[in-house]
Amino acid sequence: MHRLVTFAALAAKILGYIGALAVAAMMLHISLDVILRNAFRISLDTVPEIVARYYMTALAFLPLAWLEIRRDMISVELLDFALTARSRRISDTLVMVIAAVIYTMLAWTNWDKALAETRVGTLVEIATYKMPVWHSFYFSAVGFTLAAVISAILALGQFLPAIGAPLEEAANER
Repeated sequence: MHRLVTFAALAAKILGYIGALAVAAMMLHISLDVILRNAFRISLDTVPEIVARYYMTALAFLPLAWLEIRRDMISVELLDFALTARSRRISDTLVMVIAAVIYTMLAWTNWDKALAETRVGTLVEIATYKMPVWHSFYFSAVGFTLAAVISAILALGQFLPAIGAPLEEAANER
């Protein structure tokens, strides 16, 4: 189980870095388009599609598991101040189980969609160019799948110190 936790934490961290890389690549790509358009009257026609289909989807979905491990997701804690430590732990576990179930359902539907788009070979027509975009459908499927695994492991880690300790190490690692 320790290997699974270590592998999931490492995979989540790598996907988080890929999401960060997507932000940098998007910034450079858009900047290049603006410079070329204003300085040389050259427009890169594919920039809006690449930004929308690749950079933004990678940025939105790939870091989900890393955010879950670090507990950096947005949360509303209206009654936490009134709960005992044991009640808070049960509440946190219940939230993680619900999150795992929701992520699993989202992963299931997104894998279905990604595979369907792959079979069809989805393209976007831009002027005279047909750009394949079926690859981008895998970002959400992979992101939701790993987020579901991490949420389930976090729920188990609340009650099993052998699982919770490696996750705490991974969460505090920078």
